[in-house]
Amino acid sequence: MKIDRIKSRVKGKQLPTPNSITCGFDNASSLRCVFYDLENGETATFFTAGTVHEGHTGIMHGGLSAAVLDEVMGRATIHRMTSRAEEWLPQYVTAEMTCKYLKPIRTGEKMFAYGRVDRIEGRCCFNSAEIIDENGEVMSTATGVYVRVDQLKDKLPAEEYMRQVSMLTDNDPREL
Repeated sequence: MKIDRIKSRVKGKQLPTPNSITCGFDNASSLRCVFYDLENGETATFFTAGTVHEGHTGIMHGGLSAAVLDEVMGRATIHRMTSRAEEWLPQYVTAEMTCKYLKPIRTGEKMFAYGRVDRIEGRCCFNSAEIIDENGEVMSTATGVYVRVDQLKDKLPAEEYMRQVSMLTDNDPREL
């Protein structure tokens, strides 16, 4: 399945999690994703899987595909919530996730992932995401339910989070 995405302007980028398998720059096996907030309300990233990410020779492990989809959907909740001018940045955890693997993701090929909040009901965010290749072919998709949790010790004022978000540099894309 191929889709024609309309590129959206990059508004900013989110803070990485240092040891994450998806975005941890302190993790030698990380995909080194950088997550960008887009003007259209989505969160996006791009990556190129290496041999360390293989499940079968030349193919990225499906669990890592799921990790990228989960991360981009979870980070879409951050993007959505920081735009709501709340006093504290709400924290969400994955309650349920369904992945569909449509095509194998080959190592060495650049991929793009896009996630969004489709709707909010009470404490639940219902999200969706996809990984696509450079030609617009959909490689995998996911839907997920993310539940708001209260963790007082880890609460970060939304204003402080926004202050910590890295500013775009010349190395960052302007559209995704």
